[in-house]
Amino acid sequence: MEKQHLTYFKIENFKRFDSFEMSNLGQFNLIVGDNNVGKTSVLEGLLFDEDITVLSTHYLVAALIRKDFSDRLSLLSVARQIHLWNTIFKYADKPITVSLSESGIGDFKIELRPHASLTNDEIKLIKDKLIVTIPKFWLKLYNHHESQLISAYFENDESSLALIPFMSATQSSGEKMVDLFYAHFNSDKARRKELEENIKLFVSNLEEVRVHRLNEDIEIFSVEVSNERELIPIARYGDGTIRYIGILMDVLSSRNKRLMIDEIGAGIHFTRLKTYWKTILQLCAKYNVQLFATTHSLECQQAFIEAFEDPEMQQYHKDARNISLIENKQGEVKAITYDFEQFEYALTIGFNTRGGAR
Repeated sequence: MEKQHLTYFKIENFKRFDSFEMSNLGQFNLIVGDNNVGKTSVLEGLLFDEDITVLSTHYLVAALIRKDFSDRLSLLSVARQIHLWNTIFKYADKPITVSLSESGIGDFKIELRPHASLTNDEIKLIKDKLIVTIPKFWLKLYNHHESQLISAYFENDESSLALIPFMSATQSSGEKMVDLFYAHFNSDKARRKELEENIKLFVSNLEEVRVHRLNEDIEIFSVEVSNERELIPIARYGDGTIRYIGILMDVLSSRNKRLMIDEIGAGIHFTRLKTYWKTILQLCAKYNVQLFATTHSLECQQAFIEAFEDPEMQQYHKDARNISLIENKQGEVKAITYDFEQFEYALTIGFNTRGGAR
């Protein structure tokens, strides 16, 4: 059964937001706005999940990705992870609240709060589940009058490398590509061939994608191309090509899910943007991926519209949205949603759809 798409989303006490909401969402959502208005924070907020283990992993890994720590062992420091949780909650003494609507399903609400001290009943519950170590910091999720309680930090290296449906603007895709390849492409020939066919937009002489083992500890995502005897590490290509391949792998492995991509047009030459957008949008449609992407580029916005104007893309007009983030004088951020026709007309007449301050 296909997962339904979000049509409304609201989050409170998250990052810079006291309260932020978006309505009239579609399958393909392009989010724009001024610097520091919170575009990336919106994408991170959309990583919520009804399962508190998944939710906490998504939020914390996204924070770790954006911090870009050079020492990976430092990611596992309890003190550092608790510090990151304190940056995710705007106010530590209030819960993060998420309210949403999904097409055909209705409304849903969850509440996430730090839970530093445990009551006797909660300690007994933990012991009943054979959890013998009681960490110092917990998260509690309230959902339809039920609650879940879990540790708020990772205790092993594997958790910190969890694959999440989020790509930051500065994230290196190399290590994630290897993990994605083994998880979704290595044993699925059809999906791997589809990945290879779409990579040819940037690597025209591509023959095959592979993971190459350099030694016991190092594996690299590589490509095999015509007229070359050896595998070529993906790192030899430009940032735009590497990012495009990373996005393709994320889309193809996100069937029936949400996917959040920060600065989706980064590193892509303007002459390629329309075809680039069209490829991504068609794959999202095929695999029922609800896309939330940000950009600060007017060229990227225009290419988004141009991709939908091709005859075979007109069936998706009803699912395309431009969401402009506007910050008022009180520091509140409001979202204005344009459907395809409104957005297309606004760009035609030169109306500012890129957000800003009011």
